[in-house]
Amino acid sequence: MQYSTNITKTGIVRSDIFSDNFKTDYISVDFIMPLDKNTATEIALLSTVLKRGNKKFGHMDKIESYLEQNYGAALNISTSKAGELQLLSFSVRFLSDKYAIDNEPTAQNLTDLLYAVIFEPIADNGAFDTAFVSQEKQNLKDKISALINDKRVYSLEKCKQAMFENENYGVYEYGNIDRLDSITPVSLYEFYNKLLSSAAVFISYAGVKRDTDTLLKPITDALGNTERKLPVTAVNNSVAQVKNITEDMNVAQSKLNLGFRLGDTAQKDLFAAKMFNVIFGSSPTSKLFMNVREKLSLCYYCSSACDCLKNVMFVYSGVETENTDKALKEILNQLECMKNGEFTQEEFDNARAYLIDSYIQAEDSLAAMSSMHTAACLAGHKLTPRQQIDRINSVTFDRVIAVAKDIKLDTVYILKGVGGKKNAD
Repeated sequence: MQYSTNITKTGIVRSDIFSDNFKTDYISVDFIMPLDKNTATEIALLSTVLKRGNKKFGHMDKIESYLEQNYGAALNISTSKAGELQLLSFSVRFLSDKYAIDNEPTAQNLTDLLYAVIFEPIADNGAFDTAFVSQEKQNLKDKISALINDKRVYSLEKCKQAMFENENYGVYEYGNIDRLDSITPVSLYEFYNKLLSSAAVFISYAGVKRDTDTLLKPITDALGNTERKLPVTAVNNSVAQVKNITEDMNVAQSKLNLGFRLGDTAQKDLFAAKMFNVIFGSSPTSKLFMNVREKLSLCYYCSSACDCLKNVMFVYSGVETENTDKALKEILNQLECMKNGEFTQEEFDNARAYLIDSYIQAEDSLAAMSSMHTAACLAGHKLTPRQQIDRINSVTFDRVIAVAKDIKLDTVYILKGVGGKKNAD
């Protein structure tokens, strides 16, 4: 496995991951904007409108046919958030040229498609196709409205919105319906051009070794000479007062969500923070799973997740309403155990093995390797998976305890079940 990362004069980040372990290749182009309530909806809408068609390859049905002709290649367009960044991501996965009949140039074919999807959408007179925009607005409206149907995701999102009511991190990456109503084919096209000209850009190739500069030159040339800077995620490690929010809903099962600020130590010691999270709550051998869920049976599920860019952690759980207070108390008790160094060598070793295995498994997927490398670049360290494993192996008990001691509870959000059928949610 060979990794390289270069930054062009205009700030475009170019990464190559060369490997002979796969029969497919993978290219991704990520446009990165600040996560903002005034643009999140537009980015989410663009991710679907741009997939509807382009001037060179036509509408979706013809694009699908083209993908099939190229040995079942895949095209994906999506939006996501990392810290206070919002990504509009384009990717193609395709059979390597050397495995194609008569060495058909599949890499060139799919790069041409990727170029057309990004830079040649179906648009006239400074506006996207009216029917496309109208249909995708309704689809996005339905998606935003349907958030409440998944109580686990809904309650965690509500916890984030409460915790970050004055920070951009609280913005939902798919935007909001009120903003959606005001978007027109013209305004969306204007925003699209603004994104192309000003967003930070990460371009990643993963696959067989080749001249990627030549392959991707049309894309980098089309991005022009505008200087591009990666937006910064604002980190706030202080907690003035714990927020407590309870929302009643006619469901059988309650959802308990906790938001924590990880603190200065975690911000300075990323890999100790990762180890803390696995020991505490993100693995099958974690304290939350083994104690709160298994031993005490206080939760149907109980787990933790960190966003290291924002330097925050969330604990999310599903509980019987009558057990909510007990579960809250025990989750905080397990955090105190971590702060006091009350975890065993076995727990520590299991967590390290679990975390290292996640990096090793990533090397089984070109998309996962590309995504992990992009995440490393966003975090500012640009370490390969193997280099990150070395950092994990160097983490000590004391460093994990130091991270734990600095963690502060910020928000408690409870979606309180006040009825409904058992197991209906």
